Order: sequence, then structure tokens, then C-alpha cells
Amino acid sequence: MAEDSASDKARLGLKQTVVGKAKEVAGALTGNDSLTTEGRLEQEEARQARKADTLSHMAEAESEEAVEQLDAVREAGQQEREAVQRRTEAAESQAEREARVRKQAAELEYQENVVREQSDAARQATAAEKQARREENAQVTDAAAEVAAADENHRRVFHDAERARLEAEEERRKAESLDRR
Repeated sequence: MAEDSASDKARLGLKQTVVGKAKEVAGALTGNDSLTTEGRLEQEEARQARKADTLSHMAEAESEEAVEQLDAVREAGQQEREAVQRRTEAAESQAEREARVRKQAAELEYQENVVREQSDAARQATAAEKQARREENAQVTDAAAEVAAADENHRRVFHDAERARLEAEEERRKAESLDRR
């Protein structure tokens, strides 16, 4: 299912990039700056989505690896403690056994701290990815607002030009009618 989701995301990203490029080219060919800008924004949005997805996968993999390492360290520590206990009970005095167990516990604690720090780093990466997505969403929202404003301005200018053309045509008709008199 995760593979389907990843493939769907890849297809969607490719589609968004292609559609964005097509809009950019169409806008450039027709002289429609707002369409060109919209195409570029869609391409950037697709790039940002790919980047965020990559960061998410990396953070998830690091987190899973940290958990696996922690489990392996705990298991290895448990096995080592059991082996040490068996060896020391047969050969060493109580004081020597306690010293070795304390040393192993300290080493295990150190290893657990290292794994914990790696896990914390993975969580921080996930938080950074979420922040990047929030920033990306804010940029997309800002860009969409700019596109909408540019589109509204384009419509207003077109409407004003059409009104001026109609007024000029009416004036020309009046002038022709006066010339005929």
C-alpha cells in the first residue's frame, strides 16, 4: 500500500510538473504573464512536494533505524548480562561480579543514550520537515494570492481596453454621421 501511495505521489508530482510547464509555455507563447506565473508556481509546488516527501521518508527511515538499534542494543545487553552472570557465578567472587555488572550497565546506558540521541535527531528532522511544509504552504498561498491579483488586474485592464475601444467606435460612428450631413 505504501508503494501504491509512493507511486501515486510520484505520478501526481510528474503530472503537476508537466501541467505547470505546459501552462508556463502556453503563457509565454500567448503573452499571458499570469498563466506563465501560474505554470511556474505549479512546477515549484511539485518540486517542494517532492522535497518534503523525500525529507519525510528520510526521517521515517532514521526513526525506524533508531528504534531497531535500540532494540538490538537492549537485546545484546540482555544476552551479555546473562552470559556474564553465568561466567562470574562459577569463577569470581561477589565483588568482581558486581564490578563487571556495573561496568556493563554503564556501557549499556551509554549505548542507549546514543540511540536515544539518534532518535531525538530523527524527531527533530521530522519537526523540521513539518516546518518546511508549513513554510511551503504559506509560500504557495502567497503565490496563489499574487496570481489571483494579477488575474484580476488583467481582467480589469482588458475590460477597460474593451470599453475604450467601444467608446472610440461610437465616436467614429458619430463623426461619420456628421461628415455625411
